[in-house]
Amino acid sequence: MSSNQKKPRICIALPGINYYKSTAYVLNTEPLLTYLEKDFEVTVVFRKTVEKPVLGYRFLTILDVNKITEKEKQQTDANFSATGLFGALKYMNILNKFVHKNRKQFDLVIEKQWSLVGCLSTAFQRYNVPGIFIVEAEFYTTGKAKFDWKKNPVKQASTMIFKQLLPHLREKWIQKSNGIIVETEQMKSFLIENSLANSSKKIYPIPNGINPEIFFPRDRQSCREKLGISQEDLILTYVGSLNRFIQEPGPIIEALGNVKPPNVFMHIIGDGKKQKELEKLAEKYGAAVKFHGRLSQQEASLYMGSANICVAPYNRSLFPGGNFTSASLKVCEYLACGRLVISIPCERMEHLLDGGGYGFLVENNRESYQEFFQKLPDIREILEKENNLIRDLNNSTLKNKEIVMTWKDIAEMYKIVIEENLSLMDNG
Repeated sequence: MSSNQKKPRICIALPGINYYKSTAYVLNTEPLLTYLEKDFEVTVVFRKTVEKPVLGYRFLTILDVNKITEKEKQQTDANFSATGLFGALKYMNILNKFVHKNRKQFDLVIEKQWSLVGCLSTAFQRYNVPGIFIVEAEFYTTGKAKFDWKKNPVKQASTMIFKQLLPHLREKWIQKSNGIIVETEQMKSFLIENSLANSSKKIYPIPNGINPEIFFPRDRQSCREKLGISQEDLILTYVGSLNRFIQEPGPIIEALGNVKPPNVFMHIIGDGKKQKELEKLAEKYGAAVKFHGRLSQQEASLYMGSANICVAPYNRSLFPGGNFTSASLKVCEYLACGRLVISIPCERMEHLLDGGGYGFLVENNRESYQEFFQKLPDIREILEKENNLIRDLNNSTLKNKEIVMTWKDIAEMYKIVIEENLSLMDNG
């Protein structure tokens, strides 16, 4: 691209995110911008900002800050999710107005995952602006809703109708999209096998990246000295959500308390709605666990560096057929730190953990963890596996297998997708 040629205008939209710098969706969007802005004029769209973005990039908000109600001002959660039909229709109307206002501002829109993913990008398509959206693993299974006459019947009916309609809306948006970005080959297969996308639909598997300046193999002894952690203990580290949804550390806490393997201690970094519940669980079972709350990535990486094994406890039952389709950025960051991982046996983790070469595949239930702790691998076996992992990390084996990739690598994959879709419009 010549220096005087106008850069294509790309919108990366997060319609379900109220901006906080520490939000997961922000942390896996901002690192791409430095690389993409070399070739494109990038604008990031948030639902609203609770904190001001600090990197100096272009951004817009879907909600007009001058017209936000007092009730809306009180809504400071990072994630927004439409849960009822009336709320969804109201927000879709706001999105349509935003799209109409900004229809001439962008040459391509990439919409990131949220509860109504596809709504925004297909709205832009009505104005001949190509739209791509990112589908992670939002097709979670949930229990059948039961009507409770003690609660607001209108609100309940709205929620139940919305849950019935949403899969059909998703399917319609997928069919209309110019292309779909998924995190894994497993998600691509899921879309095709369930006739949510046909084989001719452009589906681009692009995983998440890691920041190599934060996540890299550290000296374990030094990390433990900084954190005041015993050099003799076998340390488990969990970093992630404490909402007990897709990530569910409850069973390993229970197992740790039941078995009480000597000199095994677990550190938990993160927060969520069920943190107090998990703390009470650890107390009930007498588990050797310490909760540290939310920490920065830099601080969390020290706990990863101090670990012998890092924990990725996913609730596979939430995925149709138990087919785990998420990329799991957590596991990639653990591995980038040169630490073994314990996670669930599934196709995705078989790939990331090299069939168990880079960790341990254990079902996320109390009984399986108890068996693991009762037959805990010898420290020499753990260190041998760790050395093999670090060797493969250093010789780029993990990069070549698309297990551990940097955000620069991921930006190059996005660049190919963007340029392909822009060229299709030019040729159309």
